[in-house]
Amino acid sequence: MKALNQDEGTHGLKIAPLIDIVFLLLIFFLVATTFYEEEKDITIKLAEATQGTDRVSTTQVLVVNVQKSGILVVNQRVKTLDQFETHLKTTKEKYANVSVIVRCDRHAYHKHFVKVLNLCEKLGVSTVAVATFKTEE
Repeated sequence: MKALNQDEGTHGLKIAPLIDIVFLLLIFFLVATTFYEEEKDITIKLAEATQGTDRVSTTQVLVVNVQKSGILVVNQRVKTLDQFETHLKTTKEKYANVSVIVRCDRHAYHKHFVKVLNLCEKLGVSTVAVATFKTEE
């Protein structure tokens, strides 16, 4: 006589826990992965220009945001002028062809912009670009 087994009809692979694990892994990797995005400070209002083109660079690019109050933001960190000089110097030693893009607020004082340009000139950075907002005229 055959023994009665209650689990006789429920053999197989339980798929619901596996789907839960896959979704948890997917969420983990999405959160753990950092997506590269060009550094843009949305609080800075760029000056308008009708001339100019987009530039593609094959060298190391350092983006400097100059806020309205004169605060420098590099790599999403607030830096003093001395800290920026040290950062630019180490970047210049690491990458000989470093390029600097200055994103200056249109309402910032000209002296803050000139300080960044003077520092680039002092350290021998020859490729300096100024970011503007393109308008149609």
